[in-house]
Amino acid sequence: MCSENVIEVENLTMGYNGRIVQQNLNFNIKKGEIFAILGGSGCGKSTLLKHLTGLYKPMTGTISIKGSEISSASVLEKRHLMQNFGVLYQSGALLGNLTLAENVSLPLEEFRKYTQKEREVIIDEKLDLVDLKEFRSFFPSEISGGMKKRAGLARAMALTPDLLFFDEPSAGLDPISSANLDQLILDLRDKLKTTMVIVTHELDSIYTVADRVIVLDAKTKTLIAEGDPRIMRDETKDPWIKEFLNRSGKRGN
Repeated sequence: MCSENVIEVENLTMGYNGRIVQQNLNFNIKKGEIFAILGGSGCGKSTLLKHLTGLYKPMTGTISIKGSEISSASVLEKRHLMQNFGVLYQSGALLGNLTLAENVSLPLEEFRKYTQKEREVIIDEKLDLVDLKEFRSFFPSEISGGMKKRAGLARAMALTPDLLFFDEPSAGLDPISSANLDQLILDLRDKLKTTMVIVTHELDSIYTVADRVIVLDAKTKTLIAEGDPRIMRDETKDPWIKEFLNRSGKRGN
């Protein structure tokens, strides 16, 4: 893992209609790292993810991706920045009236001037990475929940981004499918050297894939812990964090 920072968050305060959700957040995400955002229900994990991807504007503070501040970027600059990352949404967010191949093709058609032949090569390559090449002509309704997640991941990787965001990737999956997805995330990181940011509440997944985590707290409305989740679980002196990392506590729920 490289020491270069891909994302830098400084003095970030997030909220809606004057109500603060999280405040004074400061953290960095390094190149090639699998970084997880943790915390109790309602603490602002998904809100933070939406800020990191440029969907929400901070109340105060800055978020820089590869040296460019995303919240103050122009529409054109933000469009360019967003081509450098992909997002796997909780449901997979596939378009039901399109085949898997057509879903993966959408970013290629939107952001690149490829020929149809060039697009087909890339589509097959991305579907092959998630072991779905033989299902390219299937519609989302014809495949399982785990396959939908993998198809959504193939689409997120269509432009070969340096950075991938995951919103509850294991939600709704059975234990075997969830474990398979964890292994796929590790394999893709090792093969493609992609930086990954994950919002999840699945502790098994966290201990399997995450290099480093932050813990957000709904009560104090700020970041209360950062580090290797396995070390934090075993060595933290904070009773709530210890309880949370051994099986979720109640603070902020």
